[in-house]
Amino acid sequence: MGQLAKHVMVQSENKPGMLAKVTAPIKEAGVILNACCAWGEGDKANFALLTENNAKAIEVLKQAGFTTREEEVVTTTLAHRVGSLAEVAQKLGQANIDVQFCYVTASGGNALAVFATNDNKKAAGLI
Repeated sequence: MGQLAKHVMVQSENKPGMLAKVTAPIKEAGVILNACCAWGEGDKANFALLTENNAKAIEVLKQAGFTTREEEVVTTTLAHRVGSLAEVAQKLGQANIDVQFCYVTASGGNALAVFATNDNKKAAGLI
């Protein structure tokens, strides 16, 4: 079953070294980063950060000059095997849940999947 969680969103200018500038304060604060998704859109860079301590991450990111916000997401552990993400995506689609975006990190036998949807509570009950 999926879990409701919150990740930290950061937007900055899109230039070389921004991933390091965003993640360095989190590292220095001793906050564990469970998953990260980063992408550029023109002159803007976007970061979705699933941490073990959002309050502390937000605090140090603000001290570093970044604007942050928390957003609700759904997390779930998937088997790290062929088709596991496709199976979850099919369940969400059949339930008419719109996946706005997702990111997945895998290591060993498991994968951590993070979903932002139009109905996170319903999605959490399905996956």
